[in-house]
Amino acid sequence: MLMNVAQLLKWPVGTTRIYPVEPDEAIALDGQHTLVTTGGRVRLDRIPSGILVRGDVEGALELECVRCLEPFQAHLRVHVEEEFAPSVDIHSGAPLPPPEDDLTFVIDHNHILDLSEAVRQNVLATLPINPVCNPECAGLCPVCGANRNEAPCTCTEDELGNRPFAALRSLLH
Repeated sequence: MLMNVAQLLKWPVGTTRIYPVEPDEAIALDGQHTLVTTGGRVRLDRIPSGILVRGDVEGALELECVRCLEPFQAHLRVHVEEEFAPSVDIHSGAPLPPPEDDLTFVIDHNHILDLSEAVRQNVLATLPINPVCNPECAGLCPVCGANRNEAPCTCTEDELGNRPFAALRSLLH
């Protein structure tokens, strides 16, 4: 998700450019998840301190269901709104001091804005804590461990009664 913003940095404050998000770009989120973009678009606005990026990025990633432990494809749409500051002056090429705000991203010395890190952080913030493959997922049997989505469990009520919290079951009736 690299964009050359050299020309946009030369234009006056208030100038806007809209870019599509290319499909099939892979963004490593962490050690186990990778987002593959499926589309979207971002708007780049020239602001006094650099560039403000706003837009939506759509993508898919593989998650593991917390009920049945099966992998499934999750489709996400993430809104991105981040500020980017140049690292060098566009006219002289002189290095600029780093931004005072730690949340501001930096445009590299070649005036390439890399949106990948901003998307990565926003996706990680929106990932579900307990991802479920579908709301009707029956999960695993607590006794035998069988996936109840594939076949009904053959465990008896007596086997379930030996569980540590079986006495609380009577409170439900």
